[in-house]
Amino acid sequence: MATTKVSGELVDLNEATSESGLKIPTGTNNNRPATIVAGMIRNNTNEASEGSASCEEYYNGAAWKKLNNVALPPDFKNIAYTGNGGTQSITGIGFKPDFVWIKSTSGNTYSHAWTDSTRGVNSQIYSNDSTAATNLVNVVTSFDADGFSLGSGVGVNANGANYLAFCWKANGGTTSSNTDGSTTSTVQANQSLGFSIVKYTGTGSSASIGHGLSSAPEIIILKKLTGSSDWLAGALDWTKYLEPNGTPPFRTANVWQDTAPTSSVFTVINSSNTNGEDYIAYCFHSASGYSKFGTYVGTGSSNSITGLGFQPSWVLIKSTTSTENWPIFSSSLADNYIVVNTGATAQAFTFPFDSDGFTVPAASGMTNGSGQTYIYLAFK
Repeated sequence: MATTKVSGELVDLNEATSESGLKIPTGTNNNRPATIVAGMIRNNTNEASEGSASCEEYYNGAAWKKLNNVALPPDFKNIAYTGNGGTQSITGIGFKPDFVWIKSTSGNTYSHAWTDSTRGVNSQIYSNDSTAATNLVNVVTSFDADGFSLGSGVGVNANGANYLAFCWKANGGTTSSNTDGSTTSTVQANQSLGFSIVKYTGTGSSASIGHGLSSAPEIIILKKLTGSSDWLAGALDWTKYLEPNGTPPFRTANVWQDTAPTSSVFTVINSSNTNGEDYIAYCFHSASGYSKFGTYVGTGSSNSITGLGFQPSWVLIKSTTSTENWPIFSSSLADNYIVVNTGATAQAFTFPFDSDGFTVPAASGMTNGSGQTYIYLAFK
């Protein structure tokens, strides 16, 4: 039988203070054990991390490494790159994405290209366009361990043009059949990030659709893949909807059966569930420390939105009470923005990302009209 030796240098059986059991030793770098073996664990008071004055560490056989108090990868990344007109791999994402959204920021007014691993890399939809999904082999060609690869399609890789890519991780392309709703859906979900990709086929009747998340979605973006149709977005008020490919404020219609999503399903009416037509839905709820979705009222003067719990790197805003564009602000494109609903290239706009939120400047109906209500989506 194998035996395990517990070294006195590493533990403290301190009954005198009623702390019975093993205690991880604490100290500076100088207090590390003289005899070091792989697997040792201790608390290092020299290593401040993620708001803590110390950090647990372990010895991996070659060096002491941080063990905790380190933020987990958020599974979201926005990145800028320049097209080369041929093929290229975009790296530095830090994970294999399942949803990649690409938009040109210079050059021609190319459409927003949305590609996901549920539909497959050859299928694209465009947030500024009501047309059906297209099948192209020269746009996104693969989802890779640290990013994605591109073909020569000018919408994503024109020579010398600048682009932004927004990347989310779901479940590595592995889908499952979800029968939580009245209509069976195909789902892949990242519950820790609060993000899922949901595909289903319409039945012609009002239906409930399983979304695969552990909490009710706060945002759902829905598109019919076969045939032309407007995009539909549900956001916080489920008696109304928005059109990502247009500029109107909240439209009053019974798209969601006037029913808020639950922790297992969202609902659609028959006109959003055409018999035999395929649909794709992107579902989101806030994830502490990584994403936040909410509302605010414009002031007409500089307006700081706080309480996110993190400094965002990506913010999308839409007025729900007036006809306005859908601007996206990205830390990868400082002092500029793009809009979801058109193919326009980047436009100048000062937009500070703050330690606990963001600041919308004065005198912009798009982001801060006095008395107007706005929704926002923010990711770290």
